[in-house]
Amino acid sequence: MKEDAETLAELMLHADQFCSKVEATIEDVAPNPEQKELRTKLGQCRAQLAHLQNVFDEDKLDIENPAVRADFRHLIMALMWIAFYARSAIDFKTYRRLVMIESSFTYLLNCR
Repeated sequence: MKEDAETLAELMLHADQFCSKVEATIEDVAPNPEQKELRTKLGQCRAQLAHLQNVFDEDKLDIENPAVRADFRHLIMALMWIAFYARSAIDFKTYRRLVMIESSFTYLLNCR
């Protein structure tokens, strides 16, 4: 497996952990008016991660693949919306995970 594919797979893991952390956190706080949008974005992230996992299983997870790049951009945008909708519930460490995901993806794009 190429190093870029390993990095992309690791970013998928971190995205899944981010979603799980947000889901656990929002269960412990009072509902907010944007809860529906937050749950929608969480569902979109989970679906995007499942799709990317299938691409990984087919050994086609490559930063050179335009479809993979587009899928990761959609995933990162959904993660950013999750952070926005859950802004009152997430902590600094969770937010840093999102920043790390986005910056790592940007680094891969710049190095290709």
